[in-house]
Amino acid sequence: MSKATLYKKKIKNLFFGTIKPVKAKDEATDEQIIFPEGKFHMPEFKDAFNCSHSGFSCYDIKTPPLYVRSFNNAFCFTNREEVFSKNKQVILEFTAQKENPKIGESKLIFLRSKKRKIDAVVAHLSLSGLENNYYHFLTECLARFYLLEKSSYKPEFYIISNHLNFQMEMLNLLGITADRIIPANSNFLLQIKTLIVPDFINNWNKVHYRGFEGYQKLWSPSWIVNVYRDKINLLKNNKSGTRKIYISRDKANHRKLVNEKEVNLLFSELGFEIYYLEEMNMLQQIDLFASAGFVAGLHGAGFANLYFSNSKTKIFEIYTEHYHDSSYRILATSLGLNYSYIIGQTLTTKDTHPQKEDVEVVVEQLKHALVKFIND
Repeated sequence: MSKATLYKKKIKNLFFGTIKPVKAKDEATDEQIIFPEGKFHMPEFKDAFNCSHSGFSCYDIKTPPLYVRSFNNAFCFTNREEVFSKNKQVILEFTAQKENPKIGESKLIFLRSKKRKIDAVVAHLSLSGLENNYYHFLTECLARFYLLEKSSYKPEFYIISNHLNFQMEMLNLLGITADRIIPANSNFLLQIKTLIVPDFINNWNKVHYRGFEGYQKLWSPSWIVNVYRDKINLLKNNKSGTRKIYISRDKANHRKLVNEKEVNLLFSELGFEIYYLEEMNMLQQIDLFASAGFVAGLHGAGFANLYFSNSKTKIFEIYTEHYHDSSYRILATSLGLNYSYIIGQTLTTKDTHPQKEDVEVVVEQLKHALVKFIND
């Protein structure tokens, strides 16, 4: 093969070949370990009637060491979590998936994308849109910001979503001003002089709920309790709350209580205040949970506000019959909160994903469980 042919083949592969993986430690110009390897213990959770359920069992799992790394002249897309080396190889570990989805894709994406070059130090915190969910923004996205804060890196800009009200409010509380944000909801390919990338704490296993596929969280780091208490003045000297609050999903699009009126009457009878978090801004939600001694509600993103509760708050979660997502019992475990739950009965068709099913609870059983929950 002639030199000219070899050169053409090399150029063709450079622009039209497939994206190959490279390990972060091999490509990083610098790395800092923020937290060493650890362990997470998940206790068995029996329901309010002391009954065991599959999926609520005890286990122990290792948690990986967590790093923040820097890369010179690296590439990233503003709306994607993946990071690419200066040679357009995808960094293997930077994905919320089990395997990086960009491995083996055509390099044509680099030619076809709108490009910008940034001569600055930039932190990449995008989660491919997952951060538009309230829970995932508070849990995975801002946990990466916390890792960054614990490092010695000082970014000039952050790639992060800020187009939703709760995102703008929380970023403002954490001191990330709008003039330092490169919106992750935009769609640009960036080449950045110094790209800073914190590790992910996403950790999911695929599960099946009544034949439908879903994902189940496995662990949460012990330091997650400090993500907000270190930064938000309202939480620094948070004392035990006494309020009883019930978080209603009556205004949600799915996963609602079909007998919500009866349930509301019961909660009111037991001294609970009823709240619709859709009607509250970020500071109001923080203040509400910081003052709560008891928090109850149907499983939903509102429970992410447990980050703002104090260590003596008691949590009562209502599940649908077939969808038993572990996120908030894991969070309660990491935060050291007292946790209880019941499982309701689903009244729906088999074509509905269990995550979206409405649920009914027997009011007398719920009353028995709540009285025990309050008085234990």
